[in-house]
Amino acid sequence: MASLRTTVGAVTLGVVLAATAPAGAKPPAPKKHHAAHGKSRHWVHRNDGLRPAPAGPTHGAINEDVTLTPFPSQASATRRALAQNRRDRLTDAETAARAAAIEGDRWETVLFHLRDLDSRSDPEGCFWRLVAYYRLGQVERARQVRQTCELPSRDLAILEAEDAEASSIQTPLALAERDHLPPPVANPAAYAGAPPTRQDR
Repeated sequence: MASLRTTVGAVTLGVVLAATAPAGAKPPAPKKHHAAHGKSRHWVHRNDGLRPAPAGPTHGAINEDVTLTPFPSQASATRRALAQNRRDRLTDAETAARAAAIEGDRWETVLFHLRDLDSRSDPEGCFWRLVAYYRLGQVERARQVRQTCELPSRDLAILEAEDAEASSIQTPLALAERDHLPPPVANPAAYAGAPPTRQDR
C-alpha cells in the first residue's frame, strides 16, 4: 500500500512539474558524476615528480661534476716567458737605435718594438721611447711622457742631454707662429750613448 502511494505521488508530482514548466523549456540535465579516482584524464599523480633520473648522461645535459684543476707549477714558466718576451723587445729596440744602417725609419722602428711595453711601469721601455721621441723632434711629447715615468737618476741625465740636443735643432718660433707650427726636425743618426739601467723582471 505504501509503495502504491509512493508511485502515485511521484506520478502526480511529475504531472504538476510538467504542467508548470514553460513551453519549449528543456528538462533539467541530470547531474554528472565525477569519474572514479585514477580514471580522470586530468588527474596528475603526485609521485610523477619523484621519478628517478636516468643513470647515464642525456643529450644536452650539463655535467656539473667536472672539476678544472689549475696548474700552479706553470706560473713560474709563464713569468719567465713574459720576462724573456720583454727582454727581446728591449733588445730589438736598442739594436734598431744603434744600427749603422736600417731599412725604413729608425725611430719609428724603435717605437714599433716597444708597442706592447707600458712606459709608466717599465723604465727601460720608457727610456728608449723617450730617445725615439727626442730623435723624431717631438720634444713636447717626450716631455709629457717623461713625467709619467719613474727613471733612475743616471738615465735622467742621459735624457736631459737628448732633450737639449733635440731642442737645439728645432726651428725657432716667434710668438705669432704658435698657431702654425712647422714640422719637427728629426735626427736620424744612430744612438751612441750609454744604455739605460737594466731592470730584470
